[in-house]
Amino acid sequence: APTPSPAPGQAAPAFTPKPDVSPAAPPPILAQPAPTQPAPAQPAPGPVIAALPAPTPPPISAPTPAAIPAPRPNFAAAGQAAAGAAPCSLLEASATERGVTVEGVLRRGGEAAVRRALTEAGVPADAATLRLTPFDGPYCGALDVIRQVAAEPGQPPLVEIIGRQPLQRGELLRIDVALPPRAGQLHVGYLMKSNEIAHLVPSQPHPAGARLRLGEPTPGFPGWEVDEPFGTDMLFVVFSDRALFAQPRPPVEPLDDYLAALGSALRQARAQGLRVAARAVVLETIERR
Repeated sequence: APTPSPAPGQAAPAFTPKPDVSPAAPPPILAQPAPTQPAPAQPAPGPVIAALPAPTPPPISAPTPAAIPAPRPNFAAAGQAAAGAAPCSLLEASATERGVTVEGVLRRGGEAAVRRALTEAGVPADAATLRLTPFDGPYCGALDVIRQVAAEPGQPPLVEIIGRQPLQRGELLRIDVALPPRAGQLHVGYLMKSNEIAHLVPSQPHPAGARLRLGEPTPGFPGWEVDEPFGTDMLFVVFSDRALFAQPRPPVEPLDDYLAALGSALRQARAQGLRVAARAVVLETIERR
């Protein structure tokens, strides 16, 4: 028969083949461990609060200085520099607080010198207005002579050519002229590429502030008809307190002869305190299309 296993914690009893009549031995007393004193109750751990670093203050940037606007250019000085920048020209400049205007006539190719002078003076492109009329022809000497008496910007005599340029063969040259607010003598000359000048209006007296339409046909006057040689011509309009020449000039004469006489007459006028104002206007003519 199988041997029964002792209960846990007890020694198995001994069995003999014959019955044991002696009193049963008391079961051994197993030593019991001393009772363990319960540890004092520990409080339940609370949530762990980690030490947080102090907040970093935002960086303090150096104050940005207010944008300093660029100094405003001296528009008047810039205009004067530009007006004298191109050789063989007769330019005038006017300035406001916002910009400068340069206008007049100059030999073709001189526009770059005008723009360069404005740039060097610090004038922005959007603050400059250019009304330049280029020409080809032997007119540099003529401009040099009348530069000393050139009319102030926007001041009379003011000249406007009627019609659309270039004027074609057979069309009439007609011009509007506004004179200064004083009486005086008007002379209109027509400079041609042939190095000649035709005196369209030799010298005529006019009242103060007169406004004239010149070139319209009248009885006995057919008008100034455009004809060859074609190209770039120039009008001279000169207004003086009195006639500059004691004797009328020839209807057509070499330009060099006229300029020599005009230069002498202007020197005399200045010595006598006479007022003279002149303007040059470019005119283009072509063969009829």
